[in-house]
Amino acid sequence: PVMGGSAVKVLQSETNLKELIRQAVSEAISPFIARLNDCDEKIVSFEKSFSNNLGKTAELEVNTQENQQQIKAVKKEMRSLERQIAEIQMEKSRMFLRIQNFPEQQEKDLKQKMTELLAQFAGKSDKELYYEIVSAHRASSAYVMKKSLPRKIFIRFSSLTTRN
Repeated sequence: PVMGGSAVKVLQSETNLKELIRQAVSEAISPFIARLNDCDEKIVSFEKSFSNNLGKTAELEVNTQENQQQIKAVKKEMRSLERQIAEIQMEKSRMFLRIQNFPEQQEKDLKQKMTELLAQFAGKSDKELYYEIVSAHRASSAYVMKKSLPRKIFIRFSSLTTRN
């Protein structure tokens, strides 16, 4: 069948109308499509950042575990050193003899005075004992000062056998 001129015009009008509707819809949704594309790019960027952060978090966890192990090792070493210090201090203190409540006098040589006193108990001569005493000094404490007591005397010997 042959179409008449009005039928062709209707078809062209329909085609033009469809094209106008497509253009209008395309123009109306193009900002939304642009926004969706921006959102897609942001999502991809966030996913990359999240992935990087997961990697960094895992690395930090490993570093934290290593640091905790190092801290434990350092604490263990500190305990060992503290024990060694305590042992050294005890060994050092064993070389000292402490005398309390010995009256204070204007003694010029405390070491000589203590040598004379201790020679009586040690069964040694003054000269022999004098060279085995490294030092003799008085030391005060807050308690001694507060109670007006004589200061303590600390005598350091060259050997533990002499002290004993």
